[in-house]
Order: sequence, then C-alpha cells, then structure tokens
Amino acid sequence: MGKSACGMGDLAGGWMCSWAAVRGAPKGEVLKALGLVETGEEVDPGSQSAAMSCTELAGGWLVLFSDDFDWADRGRVLELSRFGLTVGCQFEDKVDMSSMACAAESGVELWRVAHVNNPIYRLDVSGNPPTGFAMIRDRLIHEQDEAGGEKSATDFVHEIPLELAKDVCGYRADEDESVFVGLKRALGSIDAEQSPRKGIFARLFPQFAVRKD
Repeated sequence: MGKSACGMGDLAGGWMCSWAAVRGAPKGEVLKALGLVETGEEVDPGSQSAAMSCTELAGGWLVLFSDDFDWADRGRVLELSRFGLTVGCQFEDKVDMSSMACAAESGVELWRVAHVNNPIYRLDVSGNPPTGFAMIRDRLIHEQDEAGGEKSATDFVHEIPLELAKDVCGYRADEDESVFVGLKRALGSIDAEQSPRKGIFARLFPQFAVRKD
C-alpha cells in the first residue's frame, strides 16, 4: 500500500470517509428524506466529532459528509440524484488506498471513476466522465511516472477521482475550509446510519414502502 499524494493520512491515522453533493435541492427536503436534522454545532468533517455533517457551497451544491466509507455508495448516489445532479465520492488511505467518484441524475448513473492500489496504475472508468477528466488523469499519471511508477511509495492515481469530483462540484474534503454543521437522526425517524437504504428509499419511493395495516 502506498500513501496519498495529498497527505490525507495525517488526519486521525488516515481517512475512511465518503460524501455526496446534490445540486439545486432544498437542504430541508434532502435532510428530511434521509431522516436527519442539523445539530447546530460546527464540526470538522473526518475528525469523528460527528458521524455526519453538511454544508452548502456556491453554485447550489449541498454537501453531505459521512465518516462511513460505505455511506455514499452507488445506491445512495442514485437515490439522492432524484433531487438533482449528484456527485458521490468515497476515499480511504488506511487499507487499500482506494478512491471513487461518480455522478448520477434522475436515478441514472452518468459516469464512474474508481481506483484501488493493486496495481498502482489501476483506474476503472465507466460512462462518460466530464471533459476535465482527461487532463486530470494525464497530469496525475505523469506525476506517478515521474515519482517512480510502480516503485513509488506515493499513489498519485488515488488523487484522480478526488480531483475529478472537485472539478465538477468544487469540493475536496482535504482542501475545503467551509463550515460544516453536524447532523443527527431526526426524532422518530429511522436511523439513517443503521438502516440507510430503508429510510431514504421509503421516503423517495413511497409506492414501494411496506404497508403495516
């Protein structure tokens, strides 16, 4: 396993997190669908001060950050994309140096770019990534070559999904200094951490909800 080019492992022994950014969706509606409410407390994403947090960025992006690597998986991104264009990102530098970025809209995945450090140059691409992808990929592959390629202790390829997500919505967890607010389970709602699929799916697709007559 190598190390990330951005020094992400400096935080609490490494990152193992994920986030999703939704464009143009009212924050209240998204949080209600997830069964979450704001705590009112400012938190530092990734510091484990709050399992989940959120912030609003320029351009109408709502970023939802989780200390759980699996939270912003493909299913979550597809579900949130019912609200608008959604970018998802998962990243960790504790086990496999893996990273993933994807985008979806109206329940359809548009593209996905993923990396696992085995081998170091591995990059799986599907769909039609945005125009900035080729330049980001070529730049970081070149940096990997210059650093020694497979023999390098630094994984520049790991940065490609992170840089691509940033290129689309303007957010990158280890660089952004926006104020995030902690999130917690809404009173009477299904626990968004323990039962993520059931909670959001039932709210977004009530026609499939199980009735308890």
